[in-house]
Amino acid sequence: MKSIVRTILSGAALAATALLYTFPASAQESSFGPADAKETYYWISNKANLPLFVQYDYVGMKRIAEELGVKVIVAGPTDFDVPGFISAVDQVCAQKPSGVSVVGGWDPSLTESVKKCMEQGVPTVVDDGDLPDSGRLAYIGTNWTQVGVAQAKKLMEMLPKGGKVASMSIINAGNMREAVAGFKAYVEANGGGKYTIVANEDDGGDAQKAAQVTAAILAAHPDIAGLAGFDSESGAGIVTALREAGKNPGDIKVTAMEQTPDFFKSAKEGWVDGIVVQNRELFIYYAVKLLHDYNTNTLKSAGLSSKDGGRPIPDSLDTGVILITKDNVDKVLTALNVK
Repeated sequence: MKSIVRTILSGAALAATALLYTFPASAQESSFGPADAKETYYWISNKANLPLFVQYDYVGMKRIAEELGVKVIVAGPTDFDVPGFISAVDQVCAQKPSGVSVVGGWDPSLTESVKKCMEQGVPTVVDDGDLPDSGRLAYIGTNWTQVGVAQAKKLMEMLPKGGKVASMSIINAGNMREAVAGFKAYVEANGGGKYTIVANEDDGGDAQKAAQVTAAILAAHPDIAGLAGFDSESGAGIVTALREAGKNPGDIKVTAMEQTPDFFKSAKEGWVDGIVVQNRELFIYYAVKLLHDYNTNTLKSAGLSSKDGGRPIPDSLDTGVILITKDNVDKVLTALNVK
């Protein structure tokens, strides 16, 4: 996957654009759309070349850039670096681009930087995790409470007699806190007292750490019945740890989030019972579309244009999810041409 990431980044990067901006040493940029575009929009994230982003979000960027004839640029640190992420947001907005979409789920501390962007007159939306107190124009992405509910429902379906369950996520990420809260609330409200949530661990969005966390949970709770993973690297780590512990598919019920299409094989093989897939290609596609509309559609709110305080775009856009299980995984693998 690293070679794929390098290929996409090198193929998309525009050196001339990269020279215009100075970000932390860990940051990287990629660019989509015509070099002579009159409008430039940014997508800014932590771990900006995460395989999940490259596989899905970048597709949406490329599509909307081509459709609108605008430039869409990726910015942000390639590692987990919240201060570097905040710095990237501040520096991009200081350049006064046509608009910015910030991946808000990583940390609530991004709120102030988004506020600052808006105060500088830079139209700013948030995707993949809301920052409701930031004054952002819109949120585009998944309802993360429903992600938690979807995983809880599937685990309870697979464990009708109940048992011990545990979850893992990036515990400081706002979107994942919402998912874990939704998971817990659903289990407590609908589990009839048959389920005990014994742990919610931090895997840092890293598959290797997720494997270590899973191994520790297995050691502490040999009778664990179910595991739920809420970031894109959790599931791969869980499966690795179960294999290394000598478990068989189905011994422990597992739900997870999407990673790359190859991970969907784990549902076919029986290691994972439900994989929640976000419509990630829609995130930045609609983020840029809404920003472009805000700038150009001339629609008004109570007679007010966007320049006068009107909000001629939706406040939020729930892009929905689907659940991959043994029942539909073959259709998905065929559609994605995964062998």
